[in-house]
Amino acid sequence: MNMQKLLSGVAVVAIAAGIAGPAAAFDTVDWSWTLTRTDTSTRTSTSNLDALPLGDIAVESRQIYVGDVQSNSDATGIVTPLATASGPFDAGTELGGVEAKADSYANVSSTESAFALSSNVGQFHVGDIDVLSGETPGVPDATATNFNHAYADKLIADNGTGFFTPHQVTATASALDVQNATALSEAMAVSNSASNTMNVADPVQVSFDPNTGDGFVVTDALMTSDLTQLSIGFTDSRATSSVSMNGYDNFAALERPIASSITTSIGNLDTNNAQKASTILP
Repeated sequence: MNMQKLLSGVAVVAIAAGIAGPAAAFDTVDWSWTLTRTDTSTRTSTSNLDALPLGDIAVESRQIYVGDVQSNSDATGIVTPLATASGPFDAGTELGGVEAKADSYANVSSTESAFALSSNVGQFHVGDIDVLSGETPGVPDATATNFNHAYADKLIADNGTGFFTPHQVTATASALDVQNATALSEAMAVSNSASNTMNVADPVQVSFDPNTGDGFVVTDALMTSDLTQLSIGFTDSRATSSVSMNGYDNFAALERPIASSITTSIGNLDTNNAQKASTILP
């Protein structure tokens, strides 16, 4: 009975498809296949780059700041139009501005070079010496291979004994009660800041072998930097602004905020900018 029903169903499909001839039926259909694929890819790329700088600048610097840093800036202003002037006034072209800025830095190192540059800089900032602690300062490890690291370890140990107190770096700026003018207050507190900047000419390619990838160039875009920064303490920056306006319109044309307050607090800041020599090969 099952076989008859199956044959009948297949016959209907065959007729509907317009296929002449007898229809076939199977109780079991087995599919079996085997696929084996192996892909092997080997690639070796080797290149050598020799660079000849036209000059060289070496920087050795150690900065130690003991104590607190504080800066304050307060500003206000009132703009009164002439008695013969009549409003409304154009804010885009006739509105004045008041700015108050305060920056506090302990250690700052900035190097700019047009030649190859190597720098070894140590920056250390701790608070005041606590003479009541009865402690004496430690001594850096004389066997250390990096003196800046050893000196930083010594200061950390001194702070642990109470010989130093944590420093405080504060910057406060306020532009308050400003009338008929925009107000900007900006405060920045930074413990340690170091930057290296290279402004060098484009590399000059002398030779290049496309078969081996070897090349020779003349370039000053070479920089090495060994920087150690230690800051034990706090950095705090605060800024406030307030304004009032009367008799002005067209504020949409104003290209600066009516009132703005910007604060930045940084413990250690390191910035290196150098031209790369990685795009000289064709």
